[in-house]
Amino acid sequence: MRKDFLLFLTAATLLQADWKSDMLEQGTELYNNAKNKTVTLYKELKPAVPGKKESEEAHMNALWDTLLPQLEEGLDYTNKLEKAPESAWIGSDKKDIQEDIDKVFNKIINTLIEDDFMAYKKEINSLEQDISANKNTVAFYREKKISAPLQSSIKTTKADYAAKIEALQEENRQYQTRITQVKGKLIRQFSDIGVTLTPEQINVLLSRVDGDDIIQMALMMDVLKHITSQIMVLMKENHEDLGYAKKYYGLHLVTLELVVYIQQKYIDKVDRRYIPKIDAIMFEAQKMAGETQRLADSEISERRRRIYQKNMQTQKLTAHVAELYKQDLITSKISMINAMKITKRNLMLARNTYKTVVLSADLYELISESRNMFSEVSKIQVPSIVPFENMQIEKKYYELTKLIEKK
Repeated sequence: MRKDFLLFLTAATLLQADWKSDMLEQGTELYNNAKNKTVTLYKELKPAVPGKKESEEAHMNALWDTLLPQLEEGLDYTNKLEKAPESAWIGSDKKDIQEDIDKVFNKIINTLIEDDFMAYKKEINSLEQDISANKNTVAFYREKKISAPLQSSIKTTKADYAAKIEALQEENRQYQTRITQVKGKLIRQFSDIGVTLTPEQINVLLSRVDGDDIIQMALMMDVLKHITSQIMVLMKENHEDLGYAKKYYGLHLVTLELVVYIQQKYIDKVDRRYIPKIDAIMFEAQKMAGETQRLADSEISERRRRIYQKNMQTQKLTAHVAELYKQDLITSKISMINAMKITKRNLMLARNTYKTVVLSADLYELISESRNMFSEVSKIQVPSIVPFENMQIEKKYYELTKLIEKK
């Protein structure tokens, strides 16, 4: 009797587990159906998007309204810096005012970065998370499919699981297509500023720890070029008033100061943050490879020695790719230094011209020439990007980037 009761209890428990599992699957399916219907409804009800040209123009006008007061604040501090003493017990000296200028520049940078510059990164990350979640669900369904019945009116069958898996895989293919589209948009944005990149080069850029910095700077340069165009329009409209002409040229001077500040920040970040971290990773990988070699040499078992050898190959690959990574960062830094040299030459001329009272027509001509500098600098400061040799190195690059970001 007791034995029969235990068998009954075991069967009931298994049935309950299957029931809960089926309920969980049904709930997940209902959620996914609801999500897909919501997305479809949103797309149907979403208002028409304005044309690209209109949208970009409205976007730049809104940015101008935000950035103009910040540029004027920067110009005010720039004028004060010229007259301030090197040091002072009372009042502000040059160091104090330079700190105020840096704060204004950081405010402008934040305005530009928050201006949806990194939307591509958010969307790619979101899509990759969705792909990863679907892969986990597919793995779960494959496990359940093994013990699922061939036919059943109440349970999920093997065919049902196969259909669920195919649906999720199709969804992942759509997500992957969307990621490709986002990367394509990024390629077009670089093309607009005169930088040609292939999809493979974009993959390298997105895998690098300084990738966001390079993309942000390239896009910021494009915006600052548009801001310079707005300044040129104002100067042309107020060409008879030398006071206003000088003020607008001063705003242009501030944009050049800002570019040098952005470039120097990147150089400092590579020198003080990225390279020391990659050096630490290289040191650890080399140290571990040496330890593994010592253990392999002292191991009697051939099987264990082979495992040690495989581990050592992985450790040496990490050290090798870390060295390549470091060289890429150094190359990028050199590109930025070369770009900054051009910016500084324009900046020195702008400072000298701003101090000199000249005809507004001359100022307009100088800004017009300097506007071309933004395109030239954008091309130089985007480093030469070599596509990955193989998937193994690409994967290792991603791993190293995560390690650098964590350290």
